[in-house]
Amino acid sequence: MKIEKISEKIEYSEEKFTKRVLFNENRVLNFVLNFKPGQGVPPHNHEQSDLIVHVLVGEGELGVDGSSHKIIQGDVIHCKGTEIFSLKNTGEKDMSCFVILAPNPSAIYSKEV
Repeated sequence: MKIEKISEKIEYSEEKFTKRVLFNENRVLNFVLNFKPGQGVPPHNHEQSDLIVHVLVGEGELGVDGSSHKIIQGDVIHCKGTEIFSLKNTGEKDMSCFVILAPNPSAIYSKEV
């Protein structure tokens, strides 16, 4: 068993969004994405891994396969790995999201930024 504190993974950078890994296991990867207003991740997919995003704080815009959805604190989103996904903080305050990818995709997704 492992225990981590999400609060210790919430840190923001003026230059770009941050990604802080909580657990990187064979079957699952999870991390926290932190965005200052205007920051985001460009459209991409996660191969064969499903994506779950829980908005911890803030608000933003979620893009999935060309459609756009407003997301706010408390929302939980599920995307299939083949769906093209993007995320952007469109609010005036910082936004943080807890993310789960399962199964764990290629190692490129487990790198912190």
